[in-house]
Amino acid sequence: MNETANLKKEIRRISLSLSVAAALISSVIFKDSFSSIGVGILIGTLSGLIGFNMIVRMSESIELYEDASKAGYAGYLRRYVIYALIFGLSAWRGVNVIALLAGMLCHKASILLYVFLHRKEDD
Repeated sequence: MNETANLKKEIRRISLSLSVAAALISSVIFKDSFSSIGVGILIGTLSGLIGFNMIVRMSESIELYEDASKAGYAGYLRRYVIYALIFGLSAWRGVNVIALLAGMLCHKASILLYVFLHRKEDD
């Protein structure tokens, strides 16, 4: 496997581990609201992973675009429209919005954790 595939696989694993841990902790703390909060954390993490995969795919093929900045802006807009749709539909179905954001933060934390764990390799 190449470096990008390893990166994606490990970040996905860390993200899912953090989100499951956060969902389990929320089930202990918020026993009555687990369906809203635990599911929100998982949906938020999955939407973060979707966006991350979109970024990786776009960065792997950026040299194919004639105007790379225009392609970057289009990809950015597409990602945020997807985030808005997922968050809007989830909120409409009664999922806790703060939990959605917490799930997204689990994904962001996994990227930071990955960078921290692999900092020696870059020296």
